[in-house]
Amino acid sequence: MAVMRIVYAGRTFLAGQDAVSLLIDYSAALARAGSADAVQLRSIDPDGTVEEISFVIGAGIPLLGETSHAVGPGPVNVQAMEYMQRELDRLNAQRAPGGTGTGTGTGAGAER
Repeated sequence: MAVMRIVYAGRTFLAGQDAVSLLIDYSAALARAGSADAVQLRSIDPDGTVEEISFVIGAGIPLLGETSHAVGPGPVNVQAMEYMQRELDRLNAQRAPGGTGTGTGTGAGAER
């Protein structure tokens, strides 16, 4: 699995490509819904330490994912990714014809 950089609030973090791509997709869906949420991801800092970062994502909150030359897998973010995918599916279902309204961020997406 590739590692990507997340640029957020003037800082750069490294995380697995799948987690970063899902974070971007979920943030975009929240922005379309006019909502926000807090999500925690494990990332790698420049000295290789794994740390847990809390992101507030959604409308008006800039977030950038970019490729990295880092090698190896990113830190494990299974629970956060499951949470974001579930919420993304819910938001997308609400956008579909016959959906039930606008979405709201309701959870922390934390690894627990």
